[in-house]
Amino acid sequence: MYSPLSRVRYLTPFVAIAIILCLWVNAESRDLGEILAQIEKHTPSLQAAHAKTEIQRAATRQAKSRYFGEVDALVRNSNYDSDRLINPISYPVNLQPQLFDNNQIGYGLNARLPLDINGRITAGVDAAGKQMEAARAQEGNVRLQLLHGAADLYHSLEGVKALEEALQKQIEALTAHIKVATTSIEAGRTAMVEKLRLVADKEAVKGKLAVLKGQEQGIRARLAALMGTESFFDTVIPIHDPLKNTAEAANGIMKRPDIQALLAQGEAADADVNAAEANRFPELNINGTWIQNQGFNGDGDDTWTLLVQLQLPLWDGGNRRSAIAKAEAGRRATRHELTALQNQAKAELVAAKADWQAAEISYRATVASVDAARETARIQTDRFAEGRLSAVDLVDAEAALSGARSDRALALTHWWQAEDRLRHAVGLEPSAYQIGKVKP
Repeated sequence: MYSPLSRVRYLTPFVAIAIILCLWVNAESRDLGEILAQIEKHTPSLQAAHAKTEIQRAATRQAKSRYFGEVDALVRNSNYDSDRLINPISYPVNLQPQLFDNNQIGYGLNARLPLDINGRITAGVDAAGKQMEAARAQEGNVRLQLLHGAADLYHSLEGVKALEEALQKQIEALTAHIKVATTSIEAGRTAMVEKLRLVADKEAVKGKLAVLKGQEQGIRARLAALMGTESFFDTVIPIHDPLKNTAEAANGIMKRPDIQALLAQGEAADADVNAAEANRFPELNINGTWIQNQGFNGDGDDTWTLLVQLQLPLWDGGNRRSAIAKAEAGRRATRHELTALQNQAKAELVAAKADWQAAEISYRATVASVDAARETARIQTDRFAEGRLSAVDLVDAEAALSGARSDRALALTHWWQAEDRLRHAVGLEPSAYQIGKVKP
């Protein structure tokens, strides 16, 4: 007889197993949107791009700090070896001399405040700010490439699973036909060669399935690397639904983050030219120093110094002129890179639109092909049931139906991939991207 405690003891492992199974099912039921959200959170390359943005943000704060000058604490030790400094020049009889100490130590503050009359600090701040915008846009470009790369891999995996599903159905059909052929051979109604052909066809399909399994493992490994995990065992269901909407704003390329990054870099190059030219103009600084001098042989005293310094550059061996030429060359290079990227983006958009239209037409054609192959298989099945068709001919019809289904699955996968390529060409996330799926 079991006590309630013993029942609980026996039920506890089953409850634990049930909980683990529930958690496993929930963990293995993520859709593409959740996977993309996890990739966005955990991919090292995106984190590296974010770190580069933080570097430029810190550089912007550093450039702005130059407006406020500098204040430093100092300690200074002075040793003199001059009789004119150590002793008075003359020594009146009734005047007590204030000897100048030949060994002194002083401490105090030194301050410097630049007055940006030539605009060099302002130009530096502008350049740093634009570089930060460029880094942020480049981070968005890395993010977009990662999302689209992962979506393309996932759709490829869906296509592979669809092909595996079609081949598995073909194997099941061939297995059933082999059993029928075996029975027919035993009854003396079918030649052995027909069974051998069915077996050969089945082994050929198994070989194709093994190749697809290898491709599946490779795609899963690449997805796991993007997700920052050791493996990716999520259940992937083949695509069965056609597209409903095309990419939004499919006529523009200026929202692409790579173009936005080069635009910001161009503005930063303009600011670099302004900063280089500002070095040719006068520089105005206010310098102040307070020193408390402590002597070894006499009393200490305070020394205050306030300087207003106007510095006009006259000759530097061509350094400033070369700096301006360097900045202007960098600006020209950025402008040419922007023009080349815009031309490339326009070509990518045209190609993506054409690819999308071709993918849609191809899918519609494969749908019609599947309908025709299905009807052919139905007719051949009826003829086989009536004894007017051999098993080999029926297998050919079923193989044609399986091939048509595989072509349809691949065409649908290519259509979804063409949709994402079109969205990528205009700077949009993949169609399956959803925010907030993965909770921290």
